[in-house]
Amino acid sequence: MRGIITGVFLTGFFLLQESQAQHFLYSTRNYTAVDGLPQSQVTSMVEDANGYLWSGTQGGGLARFDGTEFKAYTTKDGLLSNDIIGLLLDRHQDIWILHTRGVSLFNGRTFKRYEDSKSTTPKRFRKIFQQGDSTFLITMDGRLSKIYQDSVYYWDKLLNDKRIMRYHKASDGTNIFLVEDGSFVVWSKTKSYTFSPGYEIGKMFFAFNFKSAVIIRTDKGLFEVDFNQRNVKAVPWNIDNFILKYDEENDFFWTSTGGSLVKQSFRNGTLKTDTILHDVEVNQIISDSEGNTWVASNGHGLYKYFIQDFNKCSSDNLHGVMAILKDRSGASWLGTLSRGLWKIKKGKVSSYLDSKESGRNSIHSIKQAADGTIWVATGFGFGKYNEATDSFTWMTREQGLPAPNILGFDFDSQGGVWVGTVNGLSYYNGVSFRNYSTADGLLSNAVWHLHYSKTHQTLFVANDFGLQTVKEGSIGVIKIPNLENTAIISVLPYQDSLLALGTAGAGVLVVNPINRKHRYITSAEGLASDFIYFAAQDENQDLWVGTEKGINRIKLDSAFEVIENLYYGYDNGLTGVETNANAFLITPEEKFFGLIDGLYEFNDLNEKPLKSFDLHLSDVQVFYGEYSLEEYADSVRGFFKVPHLPELPPDRNHITFHFNRVDKRYPRSVKFKYYLENFDKKWSLPTSMTSATYSNLPPGEYVFRVMSTNNKGSWDEAKVAYAFTIKAPFYQTSSFIVGLFILVAGIVTLILYLRVKQRVNKAVMLERIRVKEQETLRKEIARDFHDEMGNQLTRIINYVSLLRLSQNGNGNGNGSHDLYAKVEDSAKYLYNGTRDFIWSIDPVNDELSKLFIHIRDFGEKLFEEKGISFRAFNEVKEKMKLPYGFSREANLIFKEAMTNAFKYSEAKNVTFQLKRGEYDDFEMSLEDDGIGFSTDEIGKLNGLQNIQERADSIRAVLRITSVKNEGTKITINFKLTKTLKYGLAL
Repeated sequence: MRGIITGVFLTGFFLLQESQAQHFLYSTRNYTAVDGLPQSQVTSMVEDANGYLWSGTQGGGLARFDGTEFKAYTTKDGLLSNDIIGLLLDRHQDIWILHTRGVSLFNGRTFKRYEDSKSTTPKRFRKIFQQGDSTFLITMDGRLSKIYQDSVYYWDKLLNDKRIMRYHKASDGTNIFLVEDGSFVVWSKTKSYTFSPGYEIGKMFFAFNFKSAVIIRTDKGLFEVDFNQRNVKAVPWNIDNFILKYDEENDFFWTSTGGSLVKQSFRNGTLKTDTILHDVEVNQIISDSEGNTWVASNGHGLYKYFIQDFNKCSSDNLHGVMAILKDRSGASWLGTLSRGLWKIKKGKVSSYLDSKESGRNSIHSIKQAADGTIWVATGFGFGKYNEATDSFTWMTREQGLPAPNILGFDFDSQGGVWVGTVNGLSYYNGVSFRNYSTADGLLSNAVWHLHYSKTHQTLFVANDFGLQTVKEGSIGVIKIPNLENTAIISVLPYQDSLLALGTAGAGVLVVNPINRKHRYITSAEGLASDFIYFAAQDENQDLWVGTEKGINRIKLDSAFEVIENLYYGYDNGLTGVETNANAFLITPEEKFFGLIDGLYEFNDLNEKPLKSFDLHLSDVQVFYGEYSLEEYADSVRGFFKVPHLPELPPDRNHITFHFNRVDKRYPRSVKFKYYLENFDKKWSLPTSMTSATYSNLPPGEYVFRVMSTNNKGSWDEAKVAYAFTIKAPFYQTSSFIVGLFILVAGIVTLILYLRVKQRVNKAVMLERIRVKEQETLRKEIARDFHDEMGNQLTRIINYVSLLRLSQNGNGNGNGSHDLYAKVEDSAKYLYNGTRDFIWSIDPVNDELSKLFIHIRDFGEKLFEEKGISFRAFNEVKEKMKLPYGFSREANLIFKEAMTNAFKYSEAKNVTFQLKRGEYDDFEMSLEDDGIGFSTDEIGKLNGLQNIQERADSIRAVLRITSVKNEGTKITINFKLTKTLKYGLAL
């Protein structure tokens, strides 16, 4: 290498010098119409409880700034005038906007206007303040206007009969007036009084709060107003400039020369001056709750003055910082993209620039070996530094490297060096190189980064197609899903045993190389970009992630979920945001980062905790504001008057939620997650969007929940929960469903009833026809049997009787007489049976009373032959229809019983009875007082068995009781119904 330059001083370059104390640089950010500010002439500012910065402009109306964008309110929104000269925030967080000829009150949703429309001479105002719950306006001619509870009390009134010349509000809220006679009128929170200075103090120009005192500036100098002693005394120091504000925390004055903004402070009795803004006329200056100072200018917009998170500590001529190293001797090494290598030690700056081989001026990496040797990877050769000669020895292809372009390297436990090139991997043992390529198992010959882990005794190789390992000369592959064809830019240790991989498009990958467990961290979790140059941990195990769009500092929990995430970009002092793979130095004492436009130092600010504002809902819209949500709620809540617990009709089911958390220091770091209870399955992914829309929501009760990160980048435990209801349409209400169910059930029941009734009527009709046909047929059969069989049997009986008489007349023998008698008896028996059969066939006889009469008549004729007393009793008076076949079986049962009583009972009395039973049934019985028989013989008597079978056939219960020498009783019990209209029994 030629041209080693020593003693060269880089303008503005003070990297890592040992004697250098930590310093903080301030930065100024200007917001104008380009950024959305409606007008560049800003007259006044206030910060509300949600962190919004409200700015009044001259001609542009009212502007609200949330750290990212401005929202303008003008006369189109209800403002009285677009010219604003003052703002006041009351205790309800409502904003009073003072105009030249009136005032507007903004409650977060609507504007209310106040102006003196009755006066012929319009009022002109210059100040606005509050005393208790009253709002006062000071007119240009020194008079007061009062508004109380939204009502104007008066427009034009003197203060104690005197005009007001100057007004000031003390730090404790006391209102101070200098009136025309030179006295002071004081309105404190508890009392009001007037006092005079006691001597001439001159014409008052302005006043400001100094610690707990109030200082006024007159044409005779500076004076302190002493409220306890009720006098005015001169102060021992003087500042010529117009004093805008005293910064008590940092002990300096913000002043204005009329054309510049200046910071002034007394140090050792001397007034130190630092001009912040040149050629800028300042109207107001305030400090917000996040440590920022805001400057309202007259024509140059709004300025934000704040401590930078990053200081650029290299000259504008030094671009493309590619590598940083601080060696054990305290020397600092800086590698650049094209300006070679730089070394700073004890104030001496040395440049190593090769005029012949330009590739060596492109520095890719700088590291120090265990023996203290400095090694450098360049675009043309691998260099070893010789401190004695202050020079480098270069190794390229001639010394055995596979390619001269070295992308990265690392040292192993044996003191060897692993070198990654654009054409393969190489191991240098201090004597020679051993090269590896795709033929040996590499997935690609382009090796982007290397890391040797002493914990795993393994070299990890990052290339175009993933992550590989080299251990004991063997090359392996760590297969991770979605990483096979993704280039890895860097591989660095994390928590000793883990790796943090920077990928080209897949974000950061934290991986356990042993069990392959891994976790992707991407832009979905808040990274500035998924193209990662490095992910390096600090002393707190936070990961500093360098991307193509800035730097993220993230903290992971035990499950590698992101719990803190801060983004650093243009708003934080970085003028160039693209980082480089080896351009970082992270120690507990200092943190430096090399970007495309130079070197930056991170300011680890040890300041008091700054306020982190609350997450809040700013609006809830139905169909993007087409319908007013207030119509469906009883009340509203918060500054933005969000309707509370609305109940929406079913067709108003398109809801947009607007939410925000103001962060004017790290606005791009704020992330949100939301979840609609009873609709979403899980929380949304982190997003910078401040709204969420849900359409076609079904009826039900919902709770919209949203959470955000705070000013530390961690997820705040405080969440917003907004409950609302979408009513069911009338046809989905429970009452309608119940009514509909009843109606449908009734209709179904009616249909089923009508169908059953139709079927029953049809069955009844068919049954009636069938019964009618059966009755007709039975009548015809009965008539035919009666006319044919009955007549013929009668004729046979008569003929046999005549033959027997003729035989007897002729004197024939007894044998023939007996034969004739038997034929006659058989014919009579057949006749009687046939007559009973014909009687039972006739449907006219299917009636209980007729059955009783028929059996009774049979008994009377039967028992009359022996002179047995027979009585019959019928206690059933109504007509009862009998089913077909019942009359015949019942008739035969009791004829059999009567015949047995006639033949065998030797009874003197027999009773036949019909009555109702105990269980709404009928009982028919035959009882005699004969000799009886043993009931054990029932099964042996065929006649009684026949009776039992006949009783079973008509579903009657048969009971036979008999006692020796006391008689016998036979009873059947059966059930019938009354005769129906059509003669059918059910």
